[in-house]
Amino acid sequence: MSYDVAVIGAGTMGSAAAYHLAKRGKRVIVFEKFHIVHDSGSHSGRTRIIRHAYFESPDYVPLVLRADKLWQEIESITGTRLLIRTGGLDMGLPESTLVSGSIRACKDHNLKYEVVDSNQIRKRWPQFKIPDTWIACFDPQAGFLLVDRCIRSHVDLAEEAGAVIKPNDEILSFQPDQNGVKVETSSGKYQADRAVFCAGSWTDHLLKELKLPLVVKRKALAWFRPKDPMQFTPEKFPVFLSELPEGVLYGFPLHDSFTVKIANHHTNGDAIDPDSVDRNFHENDVPEVKTFVRNFLPGLTDEVQEGKICLYTITPDTDFILDFHPSYRNVILAAGFSGHGFKFATVIGEILADLAVDGSTRHPISRFRIDRF
Repeated sequence: MSYDVAVIGAGTMGSAAAYHLAKRGKRVIVFEKFHIVHDSGSHSGRTRIIRHAYFESPDYVPLVLRADKLWQEIESITGTRLLIRTGGLDMGLPESTLVSGSIRACKDHNLKYEVVDSNQIRKRWPQFKIPDTWIACFDPQAGFLLVDRCIRSHVDLAEEAGAVIKPNDEILSFQPDQNGVKVETSSGKYQADRAVFCAGSWTDHLLKELKLPLVVKRKALAWFRPKDPMQFTPEKFPVFLSELPEGVLYGFPLHDSFTVKIANHHTNGDAIDPDSVDRNFHENDVPEVKTFVRNFLPGLTDEVQEGKICLYTITPDTDFILDFHPSYRNVILAAGFSGHGFKFATVIGEILADLAVDGSTRHPISRFRIDRF
């Protein structure tokens, strides 16, 4: 059977693209190397921050606002809670990239925000022990997304709309031409008019000829036990980012456990192969996170209670790739989400469907063109 669109990958972006394509009445088939919602790619760790005060660039704000609206729509359709708002603190020195960038994004887009000094931070959120020189940009709309529910919601809605989902079906070959695409997988051979490529850390393996400047890195996430759990509930403890010389440390309140998740967003470290990476968490994976806990969050014990590994697929400028294949306009690429893409999944699914169906999108994506490299 021939399909209108083949989606490569049913993870964060592929599941969203499948839903938006199937919702538009397209015959969609989706191939996933692993099972649905797995720990082998970039979406392990159960939660992801969503924030409107986007320090990376104000250019992201319209996209995250649309993504937020779409997450709410998915919640309404499915009756499943996906987004928990806690407010968010972006903390550091006033001149830091994190704090100054967040304030700039809020000003440029007339977002609600507060600038709070160190005394105010300690008074309102006494869980933090921070330097007197720090300030924060407080984003009242920030919070976190529940990863497994988000992906499963997109997959379930895509299936309800007629999409064929093929888990545990590895791509063996991918052959596009001007008339369509041929895909061979571990289950058989398939044809489609177009393809949407959302293979995450395996993008470069499957599209070697493009020589995309993607680097895959192993990232460790850690959970710590609070001395008083009631001080770290979503009602009392916000999501946060803090800029330090060793990276941007970020964290979450308690959710579905008695532990607080904290990690380092830095993009340092050696490149790895996603097929051979060490997926076991080791205590020495997060020394800077443990130091951060000791220095800034005295209400947590510094012994790691749980650890997980996820993968970052990083571009040189840490911006995404959202574009047509340089040689085939019937192939659309989504890659290089550089550890900050999850929150955008809903709108990226919409964008990918726009590009596949209409050949263009109303959303501002010129920043993500392939030819910038």
